[in-house]
Amino acid sequence: IEEKFMCRVLDVIEKNVADEDFSIEQFGKEIGMSRVQLHRKLKALTGKSASSYLRSVRLLKAKKMLEEKEGNISEIAYSTGFSSPTYFTRCFKEEFGYLPSNLKN
Repeated sequence: IEEKFMCRVLDVIEKNVADEDFSIEQFGKEIGMSRVQLHRKLKALTGKSASSYLRSVRLLKAKKMLEEKEGNISEIAYSTGFSSPTYFTRCFKEEFGYLPSNLKN
């Protein structure tokens, strides 16, 4: 059941990855849960809050795009739902421990 739930979660995130306005409320609606239920379920399964998990999935996609040289840092930041390249860079460094520019070289 958890595996099926996580597949559904990843499908919803993938469908909305570029939408910077995609909220946890919308996320919950698409999954069929309240924001609180979604938060509790993801926290139990992943150890992360819904917003942290969403950000982590976006950052993993961005990392893959950078490794495959699918655009510059700004393009990738916007295409993975981040509102600014500066915020994206800060989150990327927190998640992976190095700057996204390190992957571009």
